[in-house]
Amino acid sequence: MKKLDKIIIGVIAAVVIVAGGIYFLGGLGSNKSASSNKAASSDKPKVIKVAYATTNFPITYQNDKKQGDGYDVAIMREIDKQLPQYKFDYVGTSDDDVLIGVKSGKYQVGVKNIFYTADRAKTYLFPKNYFGVSDSGFVVRTKDKDKFGGLAKLAKNKGKLVPIAPQNGQYAVIADYNKKNDPKIDLGSADTFVVSDALKWVNEGRYDAFFAIRPMFEALVEKKNGANADLKDKLTYVTLGGIKTYPLFNKDQKEFAAAYDKAIKKIINSGKASELSEKYFGQDNFKLLDQPFK
Repeated sequence: MKKLDKIIIGVIAAVVIVAGGIYFLGGLGSNKSASSNKAASSDKPKVIKVAYATTNFPITYQNDKKQGDGYDVAIMREIDKQLPQYKFDYVGTSDDDVLIGVKSGKYQVGVKNIFYTADRAKTYLFPKNYFGVSDSGFVVRTKDKDKFGGLAKLAKNKGKLVPIAPQNGQYAVIADYNKKNDPKIDLGSADTFVVSDALKWVNEGRYDAFFAIRPMFEALVEKKNGANADLKDKLTYVTLGGIKTYPLFNKDQKEFAAAYDKAIKKIINSGKASELSEKYFGQDNFKLLDQPFK
């Protein structure tokens, strides 16, 4: 073989080796890149749609910036901080759609001052731990506060309570009182009605007490432009105690609910939940749990 031919063959062989090396390394790089992308994808937080009612100030509402706000939303934001594996996407909607959407799976969780009831637990997943406390009490005529402003007072004086729907957590409070006490409160049941009508019924004497929550009374009666502001001097709100409130999970969200349970324990123990209660309600509602309904 001629010397020139040997040189050409040597060059070709070198090129093949280099090209093969580049291909091999490139393949490794490609595999590493694919592996890296796959890992990054698996580390990506799972998006959780959090539905909240937009008209329940100061519990859940939209602020001036059209952002979700209120105690329930704020506490969910704190939970979000504790769970890096999830990313919360807040969706403002109607009261009814919160329930319908969570049931269907459109939303993974919903918030709107929700009380636990056995009836709701058949359809939705309740976590083990509550995340808030609702200031619950009677709206009575101011002149009859001493006569009807309490469970025992209403029962003793044979007062009439605005009927409560069985699926409402307040129904359970009255039912529990009746099991343990005599005389009992006449506990009728009713479907949904307009709250402002119930306030008018009490004022007119049709009923003697309406089981409500403080924020509702403040918004409708005590605010200057409230729907029932004309009844401010005629009606009074009396706190009876605190009812625990929960986020409502879709039935398939067991893993998420378990993660929530761990996070909310830390938040409540840190005092952050009480701090948010003070901010939105003007008082630490968690202290009401030490006050038995009577």
